Order: sequence, then structure tokens, then C-alpha cells
Amino acid sequence: MRTKNVKPFTYGSLYKQDSPDEKIIPLVAGDLIDFTIAGPYQNTRPEIAENRITVYKSGVYQITADVSVILEEEQSALFNINRQPDGSDPLIGSTFDANGITTVTGINVQAYLYAGDAIGIFIADTFAPRGKLPRYNRAALTVHLLEY
Repeated sequence: MRTKNVKPFTYGSLYKQDSPDEKIIPLVAGDLIDFTIAGPYQNTRPEIAENRITVYKSGVYQITADVSVILEEEQSALFNINRQPDGSDPLIGSTFDANGITTVTGINVQAYLYAGDAIGIFIADTFAPRGKLPRYNRAALTVHLLEY
């Protein structure tokens, strides 16, 4: 049965899972989090090769980013949700960090995205006093259009 005046849903997701054949990846400042799985999507395009989700409709999106970080003593990492792969256009209020030994960190923000915007989780900075970089083994990035 067809229903009139129902807005089509717009959502998308990317994941990096911790499985036996997946490796633990170093957090390198200036890189995007690396994803291995495209989750369900509609009116968006999760791009594993680019580690970003492109939206096809302008509007306010609910965006969730999570990273499972493995830290050693005194290590830390700083992330943001970014429109540019070089980190030059972070979304307002999207900065989050990881401190401690092993932690899952993340953020949930609402932001206006334009059709064609592509977002990813940017590694803004890392602190590794003994030279060994912090690492991560799981991550998720999801978008859901609230209105347009």
C-alpha cells in the first residue's frame, strides 16, 4: 500500500569491526579513521575507500561518531567530525577525546549538512610521550536526517 506525504528516510553508516583478521590500527594525527564495513544507507553514500559518508539531501542531521581507543600510560587522542579529509572544516561541537588506558569515546551532534557534503572522523591530534602511537580497533560513524 502506498502512503502519501511520507518523507523518505535518509541515513547512512560506516564501521570498523574488531575481528580476528582485522588489525589494530595506529592513530596518526592528520588522518581519517579507517572503516571496513558500509552499513545500511538510503539517500547517502558510505564510502569505505574514502572513509566518509556523502549526503545527498541538505538538512539537519543527527551524527554519531565512536572510536574504541587503546592507550598506554599518558597517551591521548583528539578527534572531530569533519567535512574535509584534511581536517580544515570540523563541525561545530564535534570535538571529542580519549584519555586513560582503553576507552570507547565518541560524540553525538546535530549539524546542517548540504547535499554533497562528505563527513568522516578526523584524528586531530595524538599525544604519545614514548613515541609509540595510540591505537584503535573499532569505530562507527552514522548519520540520520532529521529534517530538510
